[in-house]
Amino acid sequence: MVPCLLTGTVAMGDQPSIRLRALTDLARALAQVHGFSEVLTVAAEESRKALDARVVSLSEYVRATGQLRVLINHGDLLPFEERFPDEEWYAPSDFPRIVTEEEYPRPWTLRSDDTDADPRRTASLQLRRRHSALIAPIFFAGQVWGELHAARAADQEPYTDADLDFAATLGALVSAGLAQADRQEYLERLAYTDELTGLANRRAIEVGLDEAMELHRLTALPVGLIICDVNGLKQVNDTSGHDTGDAVLEQLAGHLSAVAGAVDGALAARIGGDEFSVLVVGQGSATVTRLAEELAARAAKVDGIDGAAVGHAATDGPAGPVHDRDLLFRLADAAQYEAKREGRQQPLEAGPRHRKLVAAAAPGGPRDRRRIRRRR
Repeated sequence: MVPCLLTGTVAMGDQPSIRLRALTDLARALAQVHGFSEVLTVAAEESRKALDARVVSLSEYVRATGQLRVLINHGDLLPFEERFPDEEWYAPSDFPRIVTEEEYPRPWTLRSDDTDADPRRTASLQLRRRHSALIAPIFFAGQVWGELHAARAADQEPYTDADLDFAATLGALVSAGLAQADRQEYLERLAYTDELTGLANRRAIEVGLDEAMELHRLTALPVGLIICDVNGLKQVNDTSGHDTGDAVLEQLAGHLSAVAGAVDGALAARIGGDEFSVLVVGQGSATVTRLAEELAARAAKVDGIDGAAVGHAATDGPAGPVHDRDLLFRLADAAQYEAKREGRQQPLEAGPRHRKLVAAAAPGGPRDRRRIRRRR
């Protein structure tokens, strides 16, 4: 359903005609470009004109890391702002409305002097000498893909709720343009993404583990792995259908994304069926334990399932030194398997006894079948 376009008031001009022309200009401009970066540039430029903004930013919500990554800033930029930033990331706590449990969050407005608004957002506006902002989520494949952020200065009229429907329509056009952009690049990204949840997939976690363990061998950088197995998903599928089961998996995936986004160097993945993992690079075992506890607590609140069995291991954990990625996986898997067998609601960290169990397991045995493949 397309939102109503002809709402709101402006200081001058025939606003319905102006806004309809702005949407037409955006659609026409997007139809004339094809590459992903070209679409980003056109979307930012045309959205800035349509919203009469000093600056427009387009950002992608990277579910695998749980962070918002700014792809382009366009307009009157300050010296510390970059048009195409290499490393401008924001944690979930900085944009909580984008990672809300609401399936399709609506656009909203913000003012730098609003004492009831999120202080992180208002502080960002104040730092950039901007007075008001309009934030519109961008959707793709039924999920929040990112956001369009438009900002005005103090000498402009602030955005109001009357602008929300127009912003939602702009966001929908940008989404359509991105969906058509650079099909090959999209397919390449899809190869490392779980289609249902938007998290990294098994292939991505294998590549990440290979790279992380190589860094560990060279620099002793700590590496941790959390494995999570959903309790009761089969019953959900049997009694309520697989669509309901998929919805549960998507909800849990959102929690994994939030957990991964709490620290730098974390990657959340669905490794198959009802199994998930979080790879943590550059953080000690205490941090890995904290993330595992947070994940278990979040899983316990997901409706329809009986929480999740969570196991974790780290190169600097109590199980002893780990220099092989298969061993790290087996240790975390063994701890998760024990937590599952005992019906534990708390995560279990791999220790010396799990190392003995892993060492004693015959290659190709029951627990060996879940070993991840070595990348060729």
